[in-house]
Amino acid sequence: MSTTSSLHRRQSQTRRGGGEAGGCVLLTGAEYTGGLAALRGLHRAGYRTWVATTDPHSYGALSRAAAGVIPILDPRVDPDGFAHGLAAAATRIGATVVLPGTEAGLLALADRRNLFPAGVAVGAPETALVAAACDKSLLDSHARSAGFLVPPTAAVTLSDLDDGDGGVRFPAVVKPLRSEMTRDGRLERIEVARVAGLDELVTALRDLPGQAGLVQPYLHGRIRTVNGVAWEGRVVTTVHKRAERTWPRDCGVVCFATTVARDPALDEAARALMANLRWSGLFNIQLIESASGPLLIDLNPRVYHSLALAIAAGPNLPAIWVDLLLGRTPAVVDYELGRTFRAEDDIYAVLSARDRGVGSAVSELRPRRGTTHAVLDRHDPRPTQALVGRVVSGLRRKIADRRHG
Repeated sequence: MSTTSSLHRRQSQTRRGGGEAGGCVLLTGAEYTGGLAALRGLHRAGYRTWVATTDPHSYGALSRAAAGVIPILDPRVDPDGFAHGLAAAATRIGATVVLPGTEAGLLALADRRNLFPAGVAVGAPETALVAAACDKSLLDSHARSAGFLVPPTAAVTLSDLDDGDGGVRFPAVVKPLRSEMTRDGRLERIEVARVAGLDELVTALRDLPGQAGLVQPYLHGRIRTVNGVAWEGRVVTTVHKRAERTWPRDCGVVCFATTVARDPALDEAARALMANLRWSGLFNIQLIESASGPLLIDLNPRVYHSLALAIAAGPNLPAIWVDLLLGRTPAVVDYELGRTFRAEDDIYAVLSARDRGVGSAVSELRPRRGTTHAVLDRHDPRPTQALVGRVVSGLRRKIADRRHG
């Protein structure tokens, strides 16, 4: 089956891109910063976007960019109920596109595209393609085939450590075989962990489903990413960025980054990787800069945390994705170099750095003109208010725990 036919019942009309013709989109995952960025980008492009969410107080549900809010079941807990609820909601509001904003949503919709009526395009390729793109155990071979350099990677089970450390050099990074894995009858997001020695490695593997994971050396270096949107394995556009900081500092996500010029070799390899995977949709390829060159460490075939930067720099990646799903010719522009992104938890990354004095920290945290934030937007203030409320509630819980500890 071709990717064209696998993107369920794609509409055949072709119009100019950029959302000029409008349309109704049903988006999931706006509980998170990447989903909030997708919502704001689609609104900017002229799409009327409804938010399907498990939380009526989530970022997307509170955003001015939302045309409305649909209560939905959690795809990790009840993927069938999630997909059935989206199909019913799409019919009710007249949506022509349904977009998954999380990997769990992507997996649920890939298996259940047949639930959606004719005329509704679902932003999930066929199940086999989604499974291959999300399988970290396959990424090493796919990346090498595409021309990327990769760090040494070993599949390790807990039983491999019965007679020693299995040849692992520390510190190391332990990754799950997939970011979303089934545990106790439901999907659960499994994070990457840094381990300093054998005891921590044993604990990390014991905590993973199947007590198996991928182990790589822990590398020091700045994170680079190649982000973009692909269609039937062809990359439509890319945006390259370099991260100055991540949070948490070990194995965290980008919290301060800047758009940089395309690296031709990395861009070519990214195009080859998407072709190998026959991917359609957004993607985020993560690399770490090393003495031997940038090494590919992860692929997120979905809406990603710092998506707001690409949109602010020019290419409206979620709008391009929707245009393609609707059979329209997307408006693709090149991106602006030197645009910056700051997540609100960047303050923790700056203040936790032991090699920075007070003056340096103040300098790095100063507001920068033109910086795009993960949540903060003066034209859309309610998500920021929600974020402040969560931070205050978290601090109150910590204070209460210490008093009763």
